Amino acid sequence: MQSSVNFSPAADFYDKTRGGEARGRRIAPAITERIAKNELVLDAGMGTGVVALALTELGHTVVGIDLSHSMLRKAVNRIGNAAAAASLTALPFQSATFSQIYSVWVTHVVGDLRKGLSEVHRVLKPGGRYVVIPGMILFDDHEVSRIMEEIQSRTAEADDRAERLVPLAESVGFRAVEVGELEAATHEHSPEQIASGLEQRMLYHLWAVDDSVFDEKVAPLVRELRALPDPEAQVTRRTRRQVIVLERQP
Repeated sequence: MQSSVNFSPAADFYDKTRGGEARGRRIAPAITERIAKNELVLDAGMGTGVVALALTELGHTVVGIDLSHSMLRKAVNRIGNAAAAASLTALPFQSATFSQIYSVWVTHVVGDLRKGLSEVHRVLKPGGRYVVIPGMILFDDHEVSRIMEEIQSRTAEADDRAERLVPLAESVGFRAVEVGELEAATHEHSPEQIASGLEQRMLYHLWAVDDSVFDEKVAPLVRELRALPDPEAQVTRRTRRQVIVLERQP
């Protein structure tokens, strides 16, 4: 079984390369419309705290956990001392503590996802809800997107899309009450920019890939990106993510 991914190596560049607080504010409405403002909410895998900050600005009271101390230091700077270093697979809370929990771009990097879901189920009150925005991307049909999807397929170890996550959640006592999609996000990068980022291992699932595996699985696709017509020109792509709402059964 794979280990959970610790994002400490990305702490210094994560916000800059992932959209930072603006990205958190874009995603927060999808969370706030699915949770109550008068109940404490746990951010399970809060990273640098950009989503927690946006929810705090919308009137929620948020506490969080994350595996990475380096990411948490940035989160504490944003939301104060309302965060703890912990794994989704070993939550430091008593059973039935929370009525609502969310995870954004987290479940795809949990080593034992079934155990993580079981832990969330344990600390939720009966009838409590777990809102999940999976990390795995749904791509459009642009040629650049086709290559990015192939890279994701070749190197990402875990698939947390609904087709996999919901059966796991049901096996530990959840009921899926919603499986939907968020509004598509628009990206503008040139194939050359993407190729350069891949070579710099900017994607989490490339950090642990050794050079021989990179040369075999990723380098040919990097060459495909650079072989596209006018690789220095910006291209516009649209990507989508799912949103899943799970309810703890009594």
